[in-house]
Amino acid sequence: MIGGQKKIWAAAGKYALLCAALALFAGPLAWMLSTMMKTKAETYKVPPALLPESFTFEAFERLFAVQPLMWKWIQNSFSISILVAMGAVISSSIVAYGFSRFHNKYRDRLFPIVLITLMIPPSIMMIPSYVLFARLNWIDTWLPLIVPAWLGGAYYIFLFRQFFLTIPQELDEATYLDGGSRWTVYAKVIMPLSKPIIITTIIFAFVNSWLDFLGPFLYIKNSELFTLSVGLQLLIGQTSQDFPALAAGAFISIIPIGLLYFFAQRYIVEGVVLTGSKG
Repeated sequence: MIGGQKKIWAAAGKYALLCAALALFAGPLAWMLSTMMKTKAETYKVPPALLPESFTFEAFERLFAVQPLMWKWIQNSFSISILVAMGAVISSSIVAYGFSRFHNKYRDRLFPIVLITLMIPPSIMMIPSYVLFARLNWIDTWLPLIVPAWLGGAYYIFLFRQFFLTIPQELDEATYLDGGSRWTVYAKVIMPLSKPIIITTIIFAFVNSWLDFLGPFLYIKNSELFTLSVGLQLLIGQTSQDFPALAAGAFISIIPIGLLYFFAQRYIVEGVVLTGSKG
C-alpha cells in the first residue's frame, strides 16, 4: 500500500513539473495569441483579461496598413533563409563527405580545427567581417547573409560527418566496382541515405537565418531589402502603443518556424540521435 502511494505521489510530482514547464513556455505564446485578437482598448484594461471580449483580426489590417513593406519583408526573409539552407546542406555535406570517407594523414588533424571554430564568439568576427564585405562592395546587399552559408558551417559539417560514419563503406566499394566515382558515391549513395540529417540541417539553417537580426541590421540599410526580423524592430517605433499589431507581427514571424518543427520533428530527432551513434 505504501509503495502504491509513493508511485502515485511520484507520478503527481512529474505531472506537476510538466504542467509548470508547459505554463512557462506556452504562457507567452498564449498571451501573444490572445493579444493579437484584442482591440487596442482591451490591452489597456486593468487587470488584463486573458481572453478577448470579442475576437477580431483588425490588428493584422492595421499592421499592413502602417507598414506596406510587410509582404516585401516576408518575401525577403523566405528568399534569404531558403538560399542559406541550400548552401548549408550542399557545402557542409561535401566537406563532411571528405572528412568521413577520404583517408589521409591530414584528415584527423584538420577536423579538430573545424570544431575549434565553434568556440569563436560571433561578436569577435563582426568588425573583420564588416570590413571584408565593405571592401567587396557587398554592404546593403544580401550577399553577406547568403555567401558564408555556401562556404560550410562547422556545426553542420560535424552533423553530416557523424551521420555519414553510420553509413556502411561497403556501399561505397560496391559503387566503385560498378564503375562509379567518388562523386557518384556522394550523389547516388550517401546523400539519398542521409534524408534525416539533410532535413535537420535545412531546419536549423532556415530557422537561424529567419531569426537572425544582427546580420541584416548590420549589413542592410535599404528598407526594401530588410528581413522580417529587422522590419519588426522598426515597427516597434511606428506602432509602439498598438500592442495587438505588434503581437500580430510576432505571430507572423513564428508561423514558418512552428510549421517546420511540427511536420519535421521526427527527422530532427532521428538525425540528431544518429549523429552521436558513432565517433
